[in-house]
Amino acid sequence: MSAVSSVPLPRPASLAMAALGPVAIGAILAARVSHLSPLVTTPAIVFGVFATTSPALYIATATTGQAPALGAMMRAFGAAIGAFGIVLAGLVLPAAFLSLTSTAATTTFAVTSLALVAAAVLALWRLSAELALKGATTWWVYLVWSVATLGIAGRLWWDLAAEVIS
Repeated sequence: MSAVSSVPLPRPASLAMAALGPVAIGAILAARVSHLSPLVTTPAIVFGVFATTSPALYIATATTGQAPALGAMMRAFGAAIGAFGIVLAGLVLPAAFLSLTSTAATTTFAVTSLALVAAAVLALWRLSAELALKGATTWWVYLVWSVATLGIAGRLWWDLAAEVIS
């Protein structure tokens, strides 16, 4: 059973939002800078970082002796990415409004970045709740993994924005 009450939305719908949310954020940036690459690059960053760093968390928690079963870990990641999609779905319209009514492309970068960061942080919170982490060592592993994952994604996002805004 989940450590957090379930979102009152079917899992397929929240996963669809997780898939479409980064595309929508990329579309906001693409519309502002008249460059199509953010449409593809934004979801590639989100899901590429997610896919490449997720195994590292499982391996690292296994070394502490506190790893949940693989199935439980996969369900926790599913819940977290679903939460990411739900949060991002709620932030897309305000981000679009603020971005498209601003006079500077840097405002668009800031607003879309804040939407992605908010969704990512809340997804990480959901993941930690789903995993029901025990022990200080496991929490440190999770914290280091979270910071590294956000750092990798942030750097890739920064590089994309620097390329299309300049």
